[in-house]
Amino acid sequence: MPFVIALLVLVICFVIYEIFENKNLVVTNYQIQQDTVPKAFHDMRFICLTDLHLNRYGKNNEKLIQKIHECNPDAILIAGDMVTIHQTHRCQIVIDLLEKLAEKYVIYYASGNHELRWANKASFEDNSFIEYKEKLESLGVIYLDNADITVKHGEDLLQIVGLNLSIDYYNKGGKPKPLSQKVLTECIHQKNSAAYTILLAHVPDYFEQYVDWGADFILSGHNHGGIMRLWKLGGVISPRYEIFPKYDAGVFKKGHSVMLLSRGLGTHTIPIRIFNRPELICVQIKQKQTRR
Repeated sequence: MPFVIALLVLVICFVIYEIFENKNLVVTNYQIQQDTVPKAFHDMRFICLTDLHLNRYGKNNEKLIQKIHECNPDAILIAGDMVTIHQTHRCQIVIDLLEKLAEKYVIYYASGNHELRWANKASFEDNSFIEYKEKLESLGVIYLDNADITVKHGEDLLQIVGLNLSIDYYNKGGKPKPLSQKVLTECIHQKNSAAYTILLAHVPDYFEQYVDWGADFILSGHNHGGIMRLWKLGGVISPRYEIFPKYDAGVFKKGHSVMLLSRGLGTHTIPIRIFNRPELICVQIKQKQTRR
C-alpha cells in the first residue's frame, strides 16, 4: 500500500510538472558568427517563431508578446505551423498576435505543413486560407510562399527566402523523400550570390540540401524538439516516427552555414511535451572577426 501511494504521488507530481512545462515557454538566445554576415547587418537580432499551433501564453498571448519585446528584435522570422489544420476556424489567435507584433516589427512568414494542407484544402472547398493570408498581408506581414525579399543597406544585401515544399516531403514513416537541387531551384530559384541569405524552411530533414543550395542561415521547426527530450540523447521521436531523429533541436552546422532548429511553441494531435518546454528563439547574427 505505501508503494501504491508513493507511486500515485509521483504520477500526480509528474502531471502537475508537465502542465507547468507545457504552459511556460523558455527563451533561448543564440549568437551566430559567420564571415558571410555583411557589415551592415552585423548585430542584427531576430525573433524566430515556429509551431505555435494556435497555442496561447496568457490572455491574448500577452506573455509571448512581452517576451518578444524583451528581446528587442529588428525583425520576426516565422518558419510555419502557426495554425493547426483541424482548427483553422481559430486562426484569429494568430491574426491577433501578428497584428499586435506588426505594429512594431517587420514580420516574414513562411508556410509549414499545416498552412500547406490548409491551402490545398482551400483550393477546392473554401477560400478561408486565402482570406487568412490576405488579412496578414493587410497588416504588413510579408508572406513568403516560395518567394524571397531582399533588404539593402548601402551596398550590403540580406535575402530572406520562404520555402514551401509540396506535402509529399512531409511523409510519415520511412525515410524522407529525396529532395533534389532541381526541385529546390524550381521552388525558390537560385540564391542571390551577392547576399547573405536566410532560408525559412519548415522541415529540417533537408539541411544538407539547403546548404548546397547556398543558404547561410536556415530556420526550421516541425519536429517539436522530438516531443520528449532525454538527457544526452535528445529528442525521442519525429513526426515521421523516426526514433532519436538526427535533427531534433538546436544548432547544426555545415561549412559556413548554420541551421537553427526550434523546439516550437505548441502542440497538436498529442498535446504533450515531456522535458521539452516550448521555445522562443532570439538570435543575433554577427560578422565573424578574422584574427590577425
